[in-house]
Amino acid sequence: MPGAELTVFGRRQVALPRGDDQVVSTGLADRLKERQQALRRLRLRRVTTAAIVVLVVALATWALLFSPLLGLQPQRISVAGSDGSVSDKQVRDVLAPYTGDSLLRLDTGRLSTQVSDKLVRVRQAQVTRSWPRGLRVQLTMRVPVATVQGADGYQVLDNEAVVLERVPEAPSGLVTIMPDKTDGASGSQTISAKQVAAVTQVVGSLTPQTLAQVASGSATEAGQVTLTMSNGASVVWGDTQDNELKARVLATLMTTSASIYDVSSPHRPTTRSADGEPAASATTPQAS
Repeated sequence: MPGAELTVFGRRQVALPRGDDQVVSTGLADRLKERQQALRRLRLRRVTTAAIVVLVVALATWALLFSPLLGLQPQRISVAGSDGSVSDKQVRDVLAPYTGDSLLRLDTGRLSTQVSDKLVRVRQAQVTRSWPRGLRVQLTMRVPVATVQGADGYQVLDNEAVVLERVPEAPSGLVTIMPDKTDGASGSQTISAKQVAAVTQVVGSLTPQTLAQVASGSATEAGQVTLTMSNGASVVWGDTQDNELKARVLATLMTTSASIYDVSSPHRPTTRSADGEPAASATTPQAS
């Protein structure tokens, strides 16, 4: 009978009414179906969320790297440090191929090298980003220190013997590099690149006050440099070792009047007058 109690081995069991097993079975099936539906909804939410995240990342990547949002605009490139020999337009022309490229994609180190490589008057360039669509370019310029006569006029050189420009007439205020007169055997008027480099290194190390008094310089093939001052005095410089120390010593020696200043041994410099007698001594700086 429905609801009758049965005793089995001392236990009480309730007999289900006829057909109740079907109700239980149907309830379990519904719960399983609901569980499966819930799992499907969860998976769908996860897939949808992942798709949205991927889409947002893709849109952000496009906006930052490929859209005009951070694209370089030439008119927003600022230039500082030029001495007038390089214009802002020349710098912008070098960087013009990168117009529209996102600042995030630009290699500023590479851009710096390109500016200094393509503009000979620039010794060094430092390119930095100027958000959101510009660049800042800081220039360090090459300083002309000497001239040497060539087949097509005069070459203007810096202290690294880099040819900055060619002009028909020698500019005033620069040291003229002359052929070595000590080589009487050949009497050649040609000046080798090695000789030019030696003289430019020396004059490039001089203090502005000393450099202003130098008229010309020459070097032997062995790299021994001699300077001629505008008052006719000579400077025996020697090789290009210890240039900075020699420059300081020479600046001190030139506080006394002499015809020859010898700084080839900077720790034992000497001066001589026109008659060959030692000139008045001056206290020279010690090596640091």
